[in-house]
Amino acid sequence: MYRVVATDLDGTLLRADKTISEETIAELERITAKGVFFIPSTGRTHRELPDVLKNLPFLRYALCCNGGAVYDFREERYIYEEVIPYDLSLALLEHTKGLPVYESVVINGERICKGDDEGNICEYIQNRAVKGILFNFTGAYDVKAAFAEKRMGAQKFLLYLDDRADKETVINDLREHFPQLAVSSSGPIYIEVNVKGVDKGKALANFCRMQNIPIEESIAFGDAENDVTMLDAAGLAVVMENGTEETKKHADMICPSNDNDGVRIALQKLI
Repeated sequence: MYRVVATDLDGTLLRADKTISEETIAELERITAKGVFFIPSTGRTHRELPDVLKNLPFLRYALCCNGGAVYDFREERYIYEEVIPYDLSLALLEHTKGLPVYESVVINGERICKGDDEGNICEYIQNRAVKGILFNFTGAYDVKAAFAEKRMGAQKFLLYLDDRADKETVINDLREHFPQLAVSSSGPIYIEVNVKGVDKGKALANFCRMQNIPIEESIAFGDAENDVTMLDAAGLAVVMENGTEETKKHADMICPSNDNDGVRIALQKLI
């Protein structure tokens, strides 16, 4: 019996247009009525989940910030959180000034990103970020200076790669200079940075432990590199047909694509 279902959002549960079918919502309601925990597991913050998810009466928990936090919507608090220390976050922001990236940093569920001193978001991020989460962004000409004023650690960084840059070169540079951080890719131009050892897999394991559920009784759905630790940790790893070839190497099964309700179809067979 599977008692926990953890699903990535973009490219997995969400269709390409960032919507969820009514049939998938009905399926999620069906499994939660059977006592199964449904946990969106995403690089987004809890504030950035689509309203169609946040408004579901049966949704209580979300694994956010690539595993950096687990949020309880009912109690409106983090039940688990690991942040990048303040001084290390400042050092990373100083280093990224010399890289072909546009920075965004998450603090307590909100984002500061490259922009201007009036709070406007730079055009590059506006054109490439998921449109439904831009409400949670505040622009700053100097992201490091704006972050420094917060005097607290960062939940995560999302770096937008310049169109002319080579992703692997930037990732290798970050891993070389910041070996204490976990650097991964969640899309063609997205680079995610968390504390090393903090990832979706660890967050899923901690959640199962808090609920006194063996992790073998969990299913994970994903499509990209930042889902791999969660797929490896779960009792059953399901990768979308539209997932990357590298991610598919970690699958116990392949389900139809996100645009073809793959999560729903798999859950109907598995639960």
